[in-house]
Parts: sequence; structure tokens; C-alpha cells
Amino acid sequence: MRRALLLAAFMTPVVALPIGGAAQPAPGAAPLAETELHIGERAEVTRAPDEVVATLRAEARAGSAAAAQEAVNRAVTAAVARARAVQGVRVSTGGYWTNRVDQGRSWQAAQQITLRGTEATALLELAGTLQEQGLAMGGLHWQLTRDAARAAREEASRLALEALRRRAQAVADQLGLQMVGLKEVRIDAPDHGDPRPMMAMAARSASAAPPPVAVAEDVVVSAAVQAVAILRPR
Repeated sequence: MRRALLLAAFMTPVVALPIGGAAQPAPGAAPLAETELHIGERAEVTRAPDEVVATLRAEARAGSAAAAQEAVNRAVTAAVARARAVQGVRVSTGGYWTNRVDQGRSWQAAQQITLRGTEATALLELAGTLQEQGLAMGGLHWQLTRDAARAAREEASRLALEALRRRAQAVADQLGLQMVGLKEVRIDAPDHGDPRPMMAMAARSASAAPPPVAVAEDVVVSAAVQAVAILRPR
């Protein structure tokens, strides 16, 4: 005979037992062969971000689509060349669009530029220079690089699985059973994390226009594990 128990990590298990000890099978019933315990756990790890990302946009407005696009192309070409000259900064482009504005009397064009780098000071200096050249800042944030994010997810998954095994063993002990294994194990470790404030980057000297300020934030990476623990009599 199989018996299934459902237990979430945030719930307090309630098990009905007769007075005087563990549950016993009814007279004449077959002995309990196996119990399935449905259980879940969650774990988090905190990591300092190691990459800053800046998104800028070149825009132009003119009487014709060709003129607006020419101005944007020129601005983006110059910005990409400038970014490629800065060591440790990676640049990519995208998000190009053109449409009529001013009730169809003129055209506006725009294209997005993304800067990524682990050297925050150099990247922010570059972003400030591009702002001075007319590009608009669309976004600025810290994040984990792919390798750092993957390592954090693996660590969170390991901690969640260890917590699940401990919880399952504790429940088995309470029931007078032993845990013999896990099945249907599911691990959910999303790519994104929850940021938390950490520290601010310093600006340039007062003699020059200050670059944008990037606030470094700790990243919380979480993982959730669900499984069915197999419990059997001792």
C-alpha cells in the first residue's frame, strides 16, 4: 500500500498519530511498504555584480528620412569607433527605427548602442563622453557576467537540494521511517536576480562634465527544488 504526504518548505507538517506512538496498520491490513513525501525547498546566494551595462541612443530629426538616418548613422559610427578604442569595453548596436513626427512634417530616426564592461570607471567615462556628443542615456545597471551567474545558480541549487534532503530526513525521523532516496527531482534556478544597494561609483574631477553614476548592487540568485522522497519502515 502506498501513502502520499505533501509538504512545502514553508509549511508546518501536521501528521495524525494515535496516542502512544507511531501510526500502526489496522489489524489484518498489509504492512506499510512505502511512503511518498512531496517536499520543496528554496535557497539564495548573494554575489557582488562584476559587469556594468550602459544603453545609449542616437537620435536625429530632419525634413526627410534620408537626412535623419544619415545623421544617426554618422553619430553611431563615431560612437562605436570611440568605444572600440577603450580597453575592456564591448559595444553592440541595435534597435534602429525611423518614423514620421510633427504630424508628418518631418522624420525622426534613432538607434541603440549598448556598452558592457567589467572596468566600471572606463565604461562610465566613455558613456559620459558619448552623452556630451549628443547621445541619450537609456539605461545603466550592474549585473553578473554569464560565468558568475552560472556559478551562483549552481551554488544556490546545491544548497536548496541539501536543505531538501535534511528536511525529508527530519520528517522521516518524526514518522519513525527512513528515507531511502529521491525521485522526480525538479530544480528551478532563474537567470535573473533581485538587486540590493551596495555602493556608488565616484565621478570625474570637477573640471570636466561628470559621467553618469552607476550604483553597484548585490545580486541575489535563488533556486527552488522540488522532489518526492521515498520513505520506508526501518
